[in-house]
Amino acid sequence: MLLLSLLLLCSAFGAAEPGGNGDSIQNMQCGGACHGDASINETSGALLSLSSPATIYVGIPTTLTLTADNLDTSATRLVGLFLLTDMTGHSDTPQDAGWEILSDANGGAMNYIEQTLDPGQKEINISWVLRASTLGSTTFYAAIHHGGGDSSPFFGTTVSGFEVTVQPVPENLPRLAADFTPPTLRTLDASTELVIETQFTDSMQFEWKSEDGLIMNAIVNSTGDNSWTATIPAALQPTTVQWRVLLIGEGPEQTTPWFTLAAEEGSWEVTENAVYLQAFALLFMTAGIVLALQTRFSSDSSLAKYDETPPVIENIALGKSPVDLAENHGGGQA
Repeated sequence: MLLLSLLLLCSAFGAAEPGGNGDSIQNMQCGGACHGDASINETSGALLSLSSPATIYVGIPTTLTLTADNLDTSATRLVGLFLLTDMTGHSDTPQDAGWEILSDANGGAMNYIEQTLDPGQKEINISWVLRASTLGSTTFYAAIHHGGGDSSPFFGTTVSGFEVTVQPVPENLPRLAADFTPPTLRTLDASTELVIETQFTDSMQFEWKSEDGLIMNAIVNSTGDNSWTATIPAALQPTTVQWRVLLIGEGPEQTTPWFTLAAEEGSWEVTENAVYLQAFALLFMTAGIVLALQTRFSSDSSLAKYDETPPVIENIALGKSPVDLAENHGGGQA
């Protein structure tokens, strides 16, 4: 039981995870250590490059796109991709540099996401939608980790940083409200009504596309000054759609980035502590059952040698009376 307890405690902390860790907020150090011992990492041959629009305004969403080429992965074809703002291994997420992640390519809002490549696929393009909270320059980096042909952990980064400069917003520029945060998840089998808050906007056009890339328009309704609604049809299976809006006002027309919205089945959220508690409960229950059975069988065996029922039945069958049996036993003791 002690050995089993130790195995339960150690299993989640010492094992590599070739099946992935899942999308999350991670610093660069995780890329070198999360899927294996950092000391045995090999250098990835992937070529990474970042790009963005030429003009980025403070408080207005923008897109950063990562292109990864020359990919050579393991049999799982799984790659993990990071968007970073430093190369020290800590305090290097976009949030640490004053950027808010509004959307990622998987329908979440994480700086680390995992993608599964198609057989033979050597290149991938993924995008993050971010919003800067302050003016000035920020240098972005990208990193990748994946398994190789022999399942060794591979890790790589961009050759150099990609610098972006955040500018003040021009007066009367149509834009999304500063506190507007697009949703990232929706439920299956139900249409999704998006409520979109804007500033300096007189009218709006709404576009959305599914994974096949076909762009469609949706009707936009005004619900008040700089408040709008648009509806995306229901999803019948787990999938993602992307949407954007064209904002029209006194200033130059603005088109937002593509925001990703994922449809997923509802799932139970289980914490690691709860799993360990259940494991220990099962362990103690099993131990209790074993002890109870052992005690019962031991008691039956110890009492069996005092049981005179079989010889009594045998003697009665031979015609001896219980009195004779008693005298015989008594005579034996005289």
